Amino acid sequence: MTQEFTDIDSEELDGLIQRVQEAKEHDLALSPEDCQILLKALKTLAALQERLSDNDITLHKLRKLVGMVRSSETMDTLLGQKGKGSQKRPRPRATKPNTQVKPKITQHKLDDLSKGDRCPECQQGKLYKYEPATLLRITGQSPFVPEQHIMERLRCNACGQYFTAKLPDEVVEDGKPGQKYGYSARSLMALHKFFAGAPYYRQESIQALMGVKLTASSVFDQTELVASSLQPIYTLLLQKAANAVHYYLDDTSNRILDQTPIEKPVRNSDKTRERSGVYSSGLVATLSDGHNIVLYQTNIGHAGEFIDEILSQRNLPLQPLLMSDALSSNRPSLGFEVEHCLCNSHGRRQFAEVLNQFPDEVEQVLNWYGEIWRYDDEARELELNTTQRLAWHKKLSLPMMKKIHSWGKSELTNGSVEENSGLGKAINYFNKHYEGLTAFCRLEGAQLDNNRAEQALKLVARNRKNAMFHKTTKGAHVADVVMAMIATAAEAGVNVLDYFNAVQRRQSEVMANPEQFLPWNYQSDI
Repeated sequence: MTQEFTDIDSEELDGLIQRVQEAKEHDLALSPEDCQILLKALKTLAALQERLSDNDITLHKLRKLVGMVRSSETMDTLLGQKGKGSQKRPRPRATKPNTQVKPKITQHKLDDLSKGDRCPECQQGKLYKYEPATLLRITGQSPFVPEQHIMERLRCNACGQYFTAKLPDEVVEDGKPGQKYGYSARSLMALHKFFAGAPYYRQESIQALMGVKLTASSVFDQTELVASSLQPIYTLLLQKAANAVHYYLDDTSNRILDQTPIEKPVRNSDKTRERSGVYSSGLVATLSDGHNIVLYQTNIGHAGEFIDEILSQRNLPLQPLLMSDALSSNRPSLGFEVEHCLCNSHGRRQFAEVLNQFPDEVEQVLNWYGEIWRYDDEARELELNTTQRLAWHKKLSLPMMKKIHSWGKSELTNGSVEENSGLGKAINYFNKHYEGLTAFCRLEGAQLDNNRAEQALKLVARNRKNAMFHKTTKGAHVADVVMAMIATAAEAGVNVLDYFNAVQRRQSEVMANPEQFLPWNYQSDI
C-alpha cells in the first residue's frame, strides 16, 4: 500500500466522532462530507500500520506524519521549548476548566408515525429517519421548590412487616432521611447570601412572593450548616496559606452589632489599649504550585494582624512577597520577614485625585503610569516567566518610574509645586515609598498592584452594602468561611454549587481527609 498520511485536524476528528454517535443514537445516515472524512481516517490508519510494520520510522517523524507536531525543523520545535519551560516557576493557570452545565436532553417521539410508514401528505413515499429538530429552552422557577414525596407502603397481615417504596437516587443523595432542606437548597441559600448579596430577610420576602414559606432564621440556620461542612477545608486552607510564596493583603471596615470593645496589644509595643473598630481583612495567597487561596477574617483587627496569624504557622525559610498599600496596619509586626511590595494603583491614585487642580502635570504622570501598565499587560500576553518578566520591567518600566521620581523631585526643588499642595503630597507619597513601589522591578514574582486583594474584598463590600452588618461574631465567622470557599473554589474553576453539595453529602470523608476535597483536588461526582 502506498497511501500517504492525511493530516486530520483534532477538532475535525472530534466533531466527526460526535456526529457518528448522534447518527447511531437516532438511526441517521452520515452526510457525504462525513463519509469522506471517515474514509480518510481509515486510509490513514491503514497506512500507519504499514509504516510501523517496516520498522523504519522514528517517533518524531511518526508524530509529524500524523499531524501531532508542525512540519518545521526549527530548534524550538525540535526541542519542544524545553529551554523556556524548564525556567518557568509555577504560576496561576491562565485558563480555567469549563464548568458550564450541560443541558438536560429530552427525546420526543412521533406518536402516530414511525419509520417505513407511508407519507400521510402524498400517500406515495415512505418515511425514513432524518436529522431531528432541536430546541434549547431555558426555564425559570423559584430557587426553592417544596416537594412532598409520598412513598407507597405495604404491610403483611401475618407478621406485620412493612414494605416501603424506595425514593429516587437524586432525592436520597440530596439529604439525609428526615432532612427538610436538601443540600442543594442549603448551598443556594449560602450562594445567594454571600455571593449575590441577598440578605436573609430578602430571601424570605422573595420566596413569599413565589408562594414558598421560608423564614430568615431558617436561611441562616441552613447557611450555618453549610459553613460547618466547609470548616475542615477552610482550616486546612489557613494552614496551607502559611507557606505561600506571595500574598495580596487589604482590609475594609465592617460592623458586628453584638461586638463590644476589647483590650488588645498595641502593635510593636508591650502596652494594650481598648479597641472597637471592626474590619474585614482579605488575603489572596499564591502557593508554590500556582494555586490561589482566598481567605477572610472579620473582627476587631486590621489586615496586618491577620497576616501575623497566618505567618505564625509558617515553616518555610523563604521570605514571601507581600503586596499591600503603604499603611503600617497592613504590615506584619511580630518579627516575620517578608519582601514588602507596595501597590502602584494607590501611588497612581494620589495623582489622579488632583487631576482637576493640576491637569497638565498629572496628565503627564498618568501617561507614564499608563505605559507601565501596558508593559505589564504585554508581559502577561507573552507568558514570560518570573525571570523574564523581571528583566522586562527593569528594561522598560523602571525608566518610567525613575522619570516620575526625578520629575517629582525637580518640581519640589525648584518651587514649581508647593509641598503642602495636593500635587506636592502625591509627589511626596511616591518619593517616600519609591522602593516599595518599584519592587516589581527588583524582585522576581513581585506584582505591580494590589488589585487582586481589592477584587476579593468586593464580596465583603457587596454584603455590607445590602445587609449593612453582622449581628454576632458567629454570623461574621460563617460569612468568612463561606465567602472564602466560594472565592477559592471559583479560583480553581470548579462548579461551586456542585462542590458545596458534594462536601455536604460526603461530610464524614471531608472530616477524615480534607486534603482530598480542596477545590483543585475535588473531582465532580454529580
